[in-house]
Amino acid sequence: MRLAMLGGSFNPIHIGHLLLADEVCHRLAYDKVLFVPVNLPPHKELADGATSEQRLEMVRLSIAGNSRFAVDTCELERGGISYTYDTISCLKGKYAGQLEGKIGLIMGDDLVEGFEEWGHYQELPELADIILARRICWDGTVRKEFPYRHIELDNGILPVSSSQIRRARNGDGGSWRYLVPESVYRYIIQGNLYGCTAD
Repeated sequence: MRLAMLGGSFNPIHIGHLLLADEVCHRLAYDKVLFVPVNLPPHKELADGATSEQRLEMVRLSIAGNSRFAVDTCELERGGISYTYDTISCLKGKYAGQLEGKIGLIMGDDLVEGFEEWGHYQELPELADIILARRICWDGTVRKEFPYRHIELDNGILPVSSSQIRRARNGDGGSWRYLVPESVYRYIIQGNLYGCTAD
């Protein structure tokens, strides 16, 4: 099995995450993408608005019915700060005997700038196949060169972010309903996440 992982806060998960995972399956022939919700990110503060359990449930709702997508709770179960190196090592052990090649690590090119601040960053290209997805080109930003072994994914770009959805829910304007799957939209409304209960 060719396995890739997509980590993140998923606060909330949105159609950009799902499109990216789907493109990895189709363009790079991965059999499965694991969505791995972070417990505590090492380089930024986790935004308020949803608990870990709620973020996890939104991921589960969004991937239901897609046999190529699954969720792994290793970072939430491990607790503390979530380091990608530890997660890849954990998944490598968990799926030992089932893997074909290295696990694919999906990361957006917006993370290139801070990559050398990651724990064990020099060892990551040996442990995993880094899949570098386009995220920043749509806004005209020039990406810093990424000198580590990686695969460039020529993916479509949707200018959507979780922070944009949270801002809209907090009354800062903008439409957000169709930026998340319908099941996630209903969950956010019913749970009164990120702000008021109605559009």
